[in-house]
Amino acid sequence: MNSDRFYLKKEAVDSFRVLYQILSFAKDNYPDKTAFRQPEGKADESSVTFSEFFNNTEALRAALYSGGFKDKHIALLGETSFEWISAYLAITGGVGVAVPIDKELPPETMAKQLEFAECDTMICSLRSLRKLKKVLPLYDGLKTVIVMKCENREKTDGIENARLYDELIEEGKRLLKEDAEKHLPSEIDADKTCVIIFTSGTTGANKGVCLSNRNIMGTLRGCARLLHYPDVSFSVLPVNHSYELHAHIMSSMYCGTTVCINDDLKNLVKNIERFRPEMSCMVPVMLELLVKKLKKQIAESGKEKAFYKMVKISGFLRKFGIDIRRRAFGEILSALGGRLRMIICGGAPLSQETVDFLSNIGIDVYNGYGITECSPVVAVNPLCEIRKNSVGHILPTMEVRIDSPDENGNGEIQLFGDNVMKGYYKADEDTSKVFTEDGWFRTGDIGYTDSDDFLYISGRLKNLIILPNGKNVFPEEIEEALMKKIPCIKECVVYADEENTGIYALIYPDSDICAGSGAETAGEIKEYIRPQLDAFNSEMPAYKRITDFFITDKEFEKSTTHKIQRFKIAAVNK
Repeated sequence: MNSDRFYLKKEAVDSFRVLYQILSFAKDNYPDKTAFRQPEGKADESSVTFSEFFNNTEALRAALYSGGFKDKHIALLGETSFEWISAYLAITGGVGVAVPIDKELPPETMAKQLEFAECDTMICSLRSLRKLKKVLPLYDGLKTVIVMKCENREKTDGIENARLYDELIEEGKRLLKEDAEKHLPSEIDADKTCVIIFTSGTTGANKGVCLSNRNIMGTLRGCARLLHYPDVSFSVLPVNHSYELHAHIMSSMYCGTTVCINDDLKNLVKNIERFRPEMSCMVPVMLELLVKKLKKQIAESGKEKAFYKMVKISGFLRKFGIDIRRRAFGEILSALGGRLRMIICGGAPLSQETVDFLSNIGIDVYNGYGITECSPVVAVNPLCEIRKNSVGHILPTMEVRIDSPDENGNGEIQLFGDNVMKGYYKADEDTSKVFTEDGWFRTGDIGYTDSDDFLYISGRLKNLIILPNGKNVFPEEIEEALMKKIPCIKECVVYADEENTGIYALIYPDSDICAGSGAETAGEIKEYIRPQLDAFNSEMPAYKRITDFFITDKEFEKSTTHKIQRFKIAAVNK
């Protein structure tokens, strides 16, 4: 096996061990290139070059380091902005420990996370102050609140201990002129915890994942050998999640890519037309909604037959190295800015049907796999080859092994390498449970690898259904097949009952599709779905057939990365 054929050539990033080196590299190699663009209000926008971004970050770093914040746990709260990103780089650049907080959390949960992570300082956006005011009565440990994007103290909403982010930048610039060596860390310890990131909590309580600079650079160095980002990218995912922060924004910085920031999901279409990106990082639910919208537009245009005929012609020509997708489907692509050609996707299982549709019109989807505990990327399909149904090639900074594989090669995916976390914060017992005796990280995911080290995911170990006859059933596999086969199923969760008498499904239907067929009540919808489910069962092996199903009129609760929180569903909460 020679995995080198899937990797891009070795570059300077291979020697990097701390995140701040990426910022310095970008400043030296792309000084006048725009690093970030972001909307400001309804019509305006602001931008910053890599050189300006470095100077501001260096100034903030000096102000924090010399201003009493050394070794502090500093929370970050707010929407994606280059101010937020600059603060993150300054903190992790030898100052203290960054603690990104999800701005969508309820105040009670936010307060618990701040207390658990022992944060006494927060850097907060002006827009998030209203949420923060609800948190402060629940947690009195915040001694300082630094407000971003705020021109004067009168706008700080009466928070007594507020300081202005811009004032700190100016203070830092003064300190650097005075004596840069004195006011900056002399070195950055690559192995010291520099960030605590809370997991999204799909299977229970959140845990604080401790990552070091070496961990994060394991992801960046690995991604740089499998992918190279184009000129302009579009940031739509929450910045507090490791996937968006490290795999997208930090990796873009290394490539000199301009990251254009979406300020609100309701402005997604407007902003994608404004920025005209070539790539983006998304989660499957976003791609599925995108494909659904495009298919609807095609159907409403009256050109559906012509579209699928052109898909066949284009696919045939591609076998001979002739790619006409951008011209043939230009009208469809124009709704996405006209230049989008690459999407990195991770965070949850992605259907091959969605990947194929986007590929057919000229947007290649590089499916990947990651976990917060691995900083977060483990595998991604490389530029040179997208392998169907695979979540990608294992990063060169990692090793993988499959524990106790069954007859089909499926077993628990275990990992070793720079990317793997230091452990869970203040949770030694939980940490010991996820590491084997010989130091490999137990992902809890089940899958297999092929002879070229491409990884395939079958399901979660916790969700695995073991039938009385000894057969193993992966509910995720059946869920994907159900939604593909029966269009009126919007979401579903497959599970075994407590007595293990069979496999059941809880279905959240697409009310519009059902109503269009005359099914509106739960009973009518169940009768509408039943013959379709019978047809589905007839095509499945006997041990994978659905014994019975139930209808829910409520969408399943999800994490902020849009993963269904199974532990909150009564039917499967054993």
